[in-house]
Amino acid sequence: MKTTQLNNYLFIAFTLLILTCLSSCSKNDGDIGDSSEKFLSCKLNGKEYNFNYHVNANDKPAEEVVHFVVISGWEKEDMVTGFGIDLLIPGDGVKEQSYSVAGGSVPELDGQYYIQNYKDGKIMGTTVYSGGRSDGTQFTLTITSLTAWGVKGTFSGKLRLSAGDEYINVTDGKFSAPYNGN
Repeated sequence: MKTTQLNNYLFIAFTLLILTCLSSCSKNDGDIGDSSEKFLSCKLNGKEYNFNYHVNANDKPAEEVVHFVVISGWEKEDMVTGFGIDLLIPGDGVKEQSYSVAGGSVPELDGQYYIQNYKDGKIMGTTVYSGGRSDGTQFTLTITSLTAWGVKGTFSGKLRLSAGDEYINVTDGKFSAPYNGN
């Protein structure tokens, strides 16, 4: 994958992730913390992380066949560090099964760990570790439940810094994310 294509993909994926999070922030239920039904956690290079703030999936599918799943959450209420997963399956759509990709283009599956970079109280950029379809990386997502409420499952992978050769190993990932509006 060319660097320009990768950067364009990362920008689109990050934008979708931010929009998904912002739409969940607008809910009036006041739930910004973790709960037993909403969670996203994993180990990054062996250290446990919980991305339980504003955990959500994409909007409820408009059709019976689910063609994409977007899952995201933030580590803290300040929304500086977060994790997201994007899966797109055309045709028969997403099922309760495992999906895996290692530097190829199929399936369209990526995991991202991102850190907002601040200077003088302003976001100056975002550090993104991405894995799945980018060279030298891999990502596995197992969907264990896909219902009208949302999506649940597990994940793991190897993510690479978008602007370098630094890698992060993702293990013991698990999530339970309601669709927006649930």
